[in-house]
Amino acid sequence: MTQTDQSIRRLLDKLFVPLTVGPTLLWIAGIIVYPTAKLFWSSLFFQNPITGAKEFVGLRNFRRLLLGDGGALLNPSFVSFTRNTLIYVGFSVTISFLLGLGIAILLNKDLKGRGWLRTAVIVPWVLPYVMSGLMWRWMFQTQYGAINGVLVQSGLLGDKIAFLSDGTLAMMALIIADVWVFTPFIIIILLAGLQNVPEQLYDAAEVDGASRWSRFRNVTYPFLKPSILVALTIRIIFDIRALDLVWVMTQGGPGKETEVWASWLYRTAQVFGKPGEGAALGVVMLAITFGIVAVLYKIFGETPYES
Repeated sequence: MTQTDQSIRRLLDKLFVPLTVGPTLLWIAGIIVYPTAKLFWSSLFFQNPITGAKEFVGLRNFRRLLLGDGGALLNPSFVSFTRNTLIYVGFSVTISFLLGLGIAILLNKDLKGRGWLRTAVIVPWVLPYVMSGLMWRWMFQTQYGAINGVLVQSGLLGDKIAFLSDGTLAMMALIIADVWVFTPFIIIILLAGLQNVPEQLYDAAEVDGASRWSRFRNVTYPFLKPSILVALTIRIIFDIRALDLVWVMTQGGPGKETEVWASWLYRTAQVFGKPGEGAALGVVMLAITFGIVAVLYKIFGETPYES
């Protein structure tokens, strides 16, 4: 090897890390860091909805968001919409996770037509969210909706129910639609995780006389934890920022009974023309999301190789 070749090799060795890591850092800076910084910076301003003029107001948008204007300890709207968000996200994620886990375990078995079943379960995930929201809104429609029709004709109901005109029932409708849309995602992630569990461990546990629950807890669950972490993290993020289904089905109604953070943010920034307050809510949502992800990582972040 000549001296020139050695010099080129040393130069390439020095440039290896910048050339490989550099694009990733640029991507992170452009996709994550800059928008986050821009969001926080926007939350420090008040923009006149008529003239468009901006005024620096510091943390006033956060104070109005959390405390309101009435001197209450907490902004009643923030408390109400946070409760709605927790109900919506909590029930939707829990139900879809349990359903997805059960279906993933079933599809992981050697069933006849398993390939067709795996293809069929992802159909709701493929459809655009707006289309899914419109479909479920029509199904829950009072006079001509399919759900009312089936329940009345089967004798389970004596009269039709206005699902989307009642706060509790409208939230239930949203949760059902959300579970239908996002459960396939849970299935895909958990099914991929189940493929990584060595069959030898199941055979050894069966020889030792372990029950099904014991096999799941001691064999399946440790290897499934990374997949659970990914599935729950992305699932919760999707639901916290969910606007499509909520806006198409209820627009936060009736009243504000199904208003969640995402629809409140959209209404504040776009409908009422207060982008600064909307950005402040976005910052709060981002901080809470990071906190939830940190808790999930603490619970599910340890792999079976680290335990």
